[in-house]
Amino acid sequence: MAVWQYQLNIVPKKAVLEKYGTIPNELLIDDESWEQYWENIVDIENLPKPNFEDANTIKWWTDIKLDLKKTAEQIDKLVTRANWGQNSSDCINWKGNSEVKEDNDCFISFDPNSQIIEDFHFRVDLRKKENITKFLSGMLNLCEQNNLMVFNINGVLFEPKSDLIYEDLKKSNTVAFLTDPEKFLDKIAEKENKIQPKKVGLWSKVKAYFE
Repeated sequence: MAVWQYQLNIVPKKAVLEKYGTIPNELLIDDESWEQYWENIVDIENLPKPNFEDANTIKWWTDIKLDLKKTAEQIDKLVTRANWGQNSSDCINWKGNSEVKEDNDCFISFDPNSQIIEDFHFRVDLRKKENITKFLSGMLNLCEQNNLMVFNINGVLFEPKSDLIYEDLKKSNTVAFLTDPEKFLDKIAEKENKIQPKKVGLWSKVKAYFE
């Protein structure tokens, strides 16, 4: 994920209610288990199923039927299809143009036989206001129409309401970076104990962020 992107994962509200009996404020993201999982990966093309449960591994869509064709057509109005995976039988990819600061994307993976969704998420490029007013708002409208909810990379769960998402945006690392990249990267470097006594250039801090 690019540093200027803000990601939201989509889940059915009905499934959340069935799982917890209520709507929690936050879903568990097991960062420690994910770190161990990726450390043990030897073949990126054949990923094993994680052996732990968190918001990203729970099968939210098992009993939910979403019209994939209709949903895809709605998303087509917001962002173009990616130039890869166009003939895939188990996923749909969308990707905007980063060169004009429209690096919006969306991904849906599903079982090719049952058409049950396995993963549904999107990312909005915050470098351009129109990405928020068109793409983000459009995706939130799609979620609202289908009784879906969204959660951010930290597991915080939201109704698909623009005002709620805008408040979360203000607190995100993406906005912090775009507002003052030098200050943001200083904080990252300090957190990772990478600050040096001498003056460190911006590019060095960018590289440190992605290490």
